[in-house]
Amino acid sequence: MDGADGSFYETLRALVDTGASKCMIPVNINNRVLHLPKAGHDSGVITGKGPIELDWVVVPKLTLLFLEEMSRAGSYVTYRTQPTDISATDVKTWLGDDFVIGMNFIEKFNVVLGKDGHIAFEG
Repeated sequence: MDGADGSFYETLRALVDTGASKCMIPVNINNRVLHLPKAGHDSGVITGKGPIELDWVVVPKLTLLFLEEMSRAGSYVTYRTQPTDISATDVKTWLGDDFVIGMNFIEKFNVVLGKDGHIAFEG
């Protein structure tokens, strides 16, 4: 969806991966909406599937809006809790198949693991 200020948001599930050095966005999101120019190419990116080659772009501003799932009578309802969002600027981001939050985003925040298993990003 497009915001009045020209921003774009779409609900995606993301993997927070402390083993990933960079973030990753799906190629189809870049091709369909963002249209960010290729800024570089990385060879031999090590993944769980083995080494691959990936192009990367610079996302001017990456903002995560956190959603919480709760179960009601066996079906899942997604809703936004408090307005919890975090942002980073000029994020080098691989173009791939998945949406991954890597260390080049995570390292900008204090990350706290709560006793209930939830992860909190503190700016």
